Amino acid sequence: MSEPTRELLLCAAALLDQGRKVDRLSRPLTAAALIAILIYPAITKQPPWILIGSAMLVTLAGLAETYFAIRVGFDAALVRQLAGVSDAPDLAGIDVALARLGLLRATQLDRPAGARVDGAKRLLRFQALALVTQMLCVEAGACIAWMWR
Repeated sequence: MSEPTRELLLCAAALLDQGRKVDRLSRPLTAAALIAILIYPAITKQPPWILIGSAMLVTLAGLAETYFAIRVGFDAALVRQLAGVSDAPDLAGIDVALARLGLLRATQLDRPAGARVDGAKRLLRFQALALVTQMLCVEAGACIAWMWR
């Protein structure tokens, strides 16, 4: 493996590790939304269903973020492992294994390292987008609650 490719993979692994920070921000929002969905209707006679709907959207976005966090963490570990190989890694064998696991489509087989990093970065962007969606839903729910007070 060439040195620029190794450096690309090491940098990509470091970037993908940032997905853990995104996940740490998302988990409390998801937990709070789940608690709100379960508790709020029990403590009020007529819960505002718009707020419950907002909490459900926060929860769904949180579940999506968790899925992407798992995928990004997996990719970070895989990219780090590829960067640590002294000789040329068996990318074709890795592609076959990923396809068998259902993590790679047959059309994506035999890609260069740069395309692999681009795919992993796309997953990280989706993870961050799920967190932003959660935050916007929380903000919308807070605005609605403020209007109804």
